[in-house]
Amino acid sequence: MAVNLDGANLDGMILIGIDFSHVSLRGASLHATNLMTADLRHADFTGANLEEADLIAANLERAILTGCRMREADLLGANLATTQCTAADLTGALHVPERPDGDVPLRPRARGV
Repeated sequence: MAVNLDGANLDGMILIGIDFSHVSLRGASLHATNLMTADLRHADFTGANLEEADLIAANLERAILTGCRMREADLLGANLATTQCTAADLTGALHVPERPDGDVPLRPRARGV
């Protein structure tokens, strides 16, 4: 990762079309951030907060979403090919696509049933 934004607070920012490919955003907060059409390929969002983020048509190919909080995020048209999303929380997320690579479909994580 060439750029390190670990732990950064980017809440509510408008970052439409930004190139965050290969950026480390581990533990960063991007609550309600607009990342529409952003290039997020190979980005590391481990433990990041993407709650209510706008990820419409964002390219998340090979991104790491392990432990990422994505409650109520909008993923309409997002490319999630070969993402790592173990324990990602997608509760209430909109337009959650199935993985195009045939891996386990993305589904909201069950909470205290």
